[in-house]
Amino acid sequence: MLSRRNRVRLRQFGRRFSLRSRTCNCRRGDCLELAKLSTGRSARILCNNDIKTIERGLYHGVKITSFRNEPDEPNIVVAVGDSRYVLDRRIAEQIRVRII
Repeated sequence: MLSRRNRVRLRQFGRRFSLRSRTCNCRRGDCLELAKLSTGRSARILCNNDIKTIERGLYHGVKITSFRNEPDEPNIVVAVGDSRYVLDRRIAEQIRVRII
């Protein structure tokens, strides 16, 4: 059984990992969602808070190209350098980009 002091430490430790609402710091109209990027367009990532996509190479400042983005499909295909990734549309809606 944990002492009271250790229980308080563990409770405070877990609070750092709770989900926080993270918003983009861009001005209105300055950026758009990756899911709305049309096919064949290039863009730079401005905001990405998804750890899995950051580990794949979709981090702040990277140039990406949209290969296939059709509204009736649940996934989109993007290129980062020489790599191609298939992203779920829900994840792509969280990534903010600026068209270049």
